[in-house]
Amino acid sequence: MKKLISLVFITLLQGVTLNAIAGPCTQEAPIKAQNLTIPVTIQMPAQSATASVGTVLYKKEASLAQLTGSHHLITNECVNKLKKVLAGRMTSAQSGAGIFTTPYAGLGIRITLIFDKANRPHKEWILPFNNPVTDLTYDAITTDDIKLRIEAIKTGPLKGGAENVQLPSLLSLSDNSLVVNLAIKILAAKSHCTIQMLNPQIDLPPIDAKTIDKQKRSKTYPANISLNCLNTQKASINIEGNNNVNIPSVFNNIATDNPAKGVGVEMLYNDSTLTPGNPIDIALPNQTNFSLPISVRYARLKEKITEGNIKTQITLRINYL
Repeated sequence: MKKLISLVFITLLQGVTLNAIAGPCTQEAPIKAQNLTIPVTIQMPAQSATASVGTVLYKKEASLAQLTGSHHLITNECVNKLKKVLAGRMTSAQSGAGIFTTPYAGLGIRITLIFDKANRPHKEWILPFNNPVTDLTYDAITTDDIKLRIEAIKTGPLKGGAENVQLPSLLSLSDNSLVVNLAIKILAAKSHCTIQMLNPQIDLPPIDAKTIDKQKRSKTYPANISLNCLNTQKASINIEGNNNVNIPSVFNNIATDNPAKGVGVEMLYNDSTLTPGNPIDIALPNQTNFSLPISVRYARLKEKITEGNIKTQITLRINYL
């Protein structure tokens, strides 16, 4: 008789325990399905053309809530009972370890899911993956608890222009209660050119006043100016400064200490005289850094020449796109 009472007691106790587990799950309100799209714009950096293959050219890490502007519950505390599976997928071809191709030649994408919930173990999965949600946690999960790290990686020579990349169902739960899409816009690096000079001052050797009076112009002297251009399709050069009214290509002498008269300075590009307001196109080689064929020389003005010091100031302007 005692055995029978004991068995009945155990059965009743087990039944109560089971009901206690099932109760909260059956009473939990269903989670509203979410179909979210993450917009991302990738602007190629200026150094992208010269960067080596494997260089990360763009990186962004943020929570789903920050990326989509949507703060929502993804799974509730019944995650163990519902047995949901979280999948991350890539629809393009793989070109390296976790790197997938894009329509933008020379650029691949790597995406990492990061579980970052307070007081829970930090976990990371590189897409693609297919794992039970319980691998993350048995607790409720929100869009604030999951982050994405989006990286654009150089895989080869880059092309210019722009491309749109659509990655539908980048992340999804097995019951489709959550679907996350990714829409990427890739923009070419902005063009950039920099004038480089070891010394911004060019010292010309002295010249005899009688010689310049007779020859009108001296021989030319190299200016040692180079140009560093990235992602530039077209460029031109122009000069500005205090030039002579009667001979616009000659820049006036602005020396204040014993100034010479009747003499100025001209600047030439490829042996062609430069004149303010008349830009000259620059032939851009394949290399990013190259010397400019710029030189300077003395030039006679239409007035009497007297001996003295000569100083001019010329501003070199590069226009590019």
